[in-house]
Parts: sequence; structure tokens; C-alpha cells
Amino acid sequence: MAGLMLSLKADEKFLVNGAMVQNGPKRAQIRLPDNSVNVLRLSDCLHPDEINSPVRHAYYLAQLILSGDIGRDSGKLKLTAALYDLDKVFAGTSVETLITKILLDTTQERYYSVLVGLKRVLPLEEQMLNTTAQIPIKQSELAR
Repeated sequence: MAGLMLSLKADEKFLVNGAMVQNGPKRAQIRLPDNSVNVLRLSDCLHPDEINSPVRHAYYLAQLILSGDIGRDSGKLKLTAALYDLDKVFAGTSVETLITKILLDTTQERYYSVLVGLKRVLPLEEQMLNTTAQIPIKQSELAR
């Protein structure tokens, strides 16, 4: 089955091509047969104040494309550049193949799939950032 399948919670809000839509009182599924429709669940959105890491920045760019708040062409260029940077950072890690898939999804303009993929990378990034923050730095190294 091609396209995108969304499982929606009762009363869940989402954007379809920039228009706010709300599910009814029961769980539901909708299938979008092609990739020309932009869909974004509000529960998947990051607030601008939460953009404090490279993966979150890439995620936010994909979110802006889906919400229509940035042009597709300029958004795609910015997102691709951010993902190439992530590809370098995560080279040799357990998510290297996932980053490659996310890049492919970007070239195919499958931005919801990009969000899903980046959401899976967030825990590793957080772990890496926490590990880096815990490395003690000697005063003599700061003077260099």
C-alpha cells in the first residue's frame, strides 16, 4: 500500500495542507494514497523553544515544511543541509543507516517519514549530548 497511513486518537488535531482538522470522538485511521498532501499531527510538533540540538533543528525544519510555514524548495535545501551534517555526526553509530533513509525520504519529499525517522534519532542524540556534558575539562585545556 503506497502513501501514508495515520492512526488518530479520539479528538486528535492535525494539519492537512495547512488546514486544521480534528478527528471525531473515536479512534480512526486515514490513508493518504500519495505524497502530495502535507499532514502534521499537532502531537508531533515541537515548539520553537524546544529547538536546542541539531536533530531537533532538522525535525523542526521538516515540521515547518509540513505546516506550510516555509517554502518547500528553500525548506528542502535547509533540511538536506542539516541532514548531511547529521550524517557526518552519526557516522559509525547505530543510526547511520536511518539517517541515510531520512535523507532519501527528504529527496522524495516524504516529510512525515522524515519526522518519524528523526524522532527515532532523538534518544541517541540526547545520550550523546549528556555524555559530552559529563566529560570533565581541565583548566589547563581551557587556556589553550
